[in-house]
Amino acid sequence: MRPPESSSASRSVPGPAPGSTRRASRRSVGACLLAGLLALAPLAAGAAPAQAKAAARVTALPALPAPDSHGLALRSWREVPGFGGRLGEATFLTDAIFRPAGPGAPSIDPVRKPVKARILLPADYDPRKQYPVLYLLHGGAADVEQWSKPDGGDIVETLQGTAFNGIVVMPEGGKAGWYSDWQGHTDGNFAPRWETFHIRRLLPWVDANFATRADRSGRAVAGASMGGLGALKYAAAHPDLFSAVGAFSGGTDIRPAAAQQTVGDSLWFYGAAFSWTGLLDGKYRVTGSTSYRMNTVFGPSPGWAAFNPVQVAGSEASYTAYDGRLALYAGTGEADIHGWNEDLHRPLRSRGVAHRYCTGPGGHEMRLWREDLRNFADYVYGSSRARSCPNGWAPPAS
Repeated sequence: MRPPESSSASRSVPGPAPGSTRRASRRSVGACLLAGLLALAPLAAGAAPAQAKAAARVTALPALPAPDSHGLALRSWREVPGFGGRLGEATFLTDAIFRPAGPGAPSIDPVRKPVKARILLPADYDPRKQYPVLYLLHGGAADVEQWSKPDGGDIVETLQGTAFNGIVVMPEGGKAGWYSDWQGHTDGNFAPRWETFHIRRLLPWVDANFATRADRSGRAVAGASMGGLGALKYAAAHPDLFSAVGAFSGGTDIRPAAAQQTVGDSLWFYGAAFSWTGLLDGKYRVTGSTSYRMNTVFGPSPGWAAFNPVQVAGSEASYTAYDGRLALYAGTGEADIHGWNEDLHRPLRSRGVAHRYCTGPGGHEMRLWREDLRNFADYVYGSSRARSCPNGWAPPAS
C-alpha cells in the first residue's frame, strides 16, 4: 500500500475510450419489500447538496498514487461539496460493469459504463496513519448517494460521536444488482459483475490509494435491506477480507417465495440499471419466469448454499470467522424481513456462533437504519454505548 499525497486540487484522469406502502399481508411480502425499497429511490439525479458539517476541514481530497490500477480506470476524482473536503466521488471504467453475455451482441455500445463510489475520509485524515475501512452498501432501488445524502443516510452526522474513526466506502451496487456476479444476462445481452467490482477491483484499489489498515482486521462490511443481504453474502464468501459484518433490515434467505418474488420483480422494474444508467432502457431488464430471473442473478439453486446467509449459518463453518463481530437488526413491523432475521438468528445461536441480534418496533426505513449503523459502529469499534440496542429496543440477543 502506498500512502496518498496531500493535494488541494481534485484530480481528473481520462479513462480508456472503448467502450407503501409496505403491505403487512404475508401473502405479498415480496411486493411490500419492493415498495419499501422504491420509496427510498432517489427521484432526481441532482439531489440538494449536503449541508456543511460541523467537523473542521483538515485537508482537501488527497491525490491518488495509483488511480488506474486493479482493473479500474479512473475517469474522475472530485470533491462532493458540503463535506469540508472529506467526501470524494470516484468515477471508474471497469470490465465488471458491464460485460458481454448472452446469445447475441450487446445492445449497448460501449458495454463498459462509468460507475461510481463515494469515499468519506476521517476529519483527521493523515496519510502517515492507518485507518479502518467500512464498506457500506446501499439498498434496492437506491444508488451510490443513499448513505451520504442529508435526507438519506447523512453519513457524517450519523457517525459523529461514535467509536468509528476511519474511512467509509459507499459504492454503487445497482438498483437490483443483488451484490452478485450475474450468472445470466439482461435482455440486451450484457451483465454486471458487482461482486467482482467491489471485492476484486474496488477493495484493493482503496488500499492502494488511501491510508488503510490493509488486512481483514481493518475491514468491516455493512448495509441496509438489499445491502444487508450483500454484506452477509460478502462476509460468508470472503472471511479472509472482512472481520466484522452488520445487516440492517437485511435479506437473509433467497429461497422463500416472497424473497424470490422481490428479486424477480426488481429485475422487471430495474434490471441491470444503476443510478440513471439504463433506467429508461428496456434492454436492461430481465424478462422470464421468477426462477429464470433468480438463476440470472444467483445461478442454479444448488450453488446458493455457499453464500445464502441462512444456509451458511447452518453450515459447519457458519459465521465463526467473525468471532462475535456480527450484528443483525430488524424491526418487527417488517413482517418477512423480521421473520427471515429470526431464521438467521436461530442457527447462529444453536451453533454457538457469537453475534448480536437487535429487534423491536419499527419498519423498513432509513430513520432506523441510521441508528442501527451508529450502534454497529460502537459495537465493533469499542464503545460502551453499544451494550444496548438502538431505537429504544430491548437488550441484544446473542
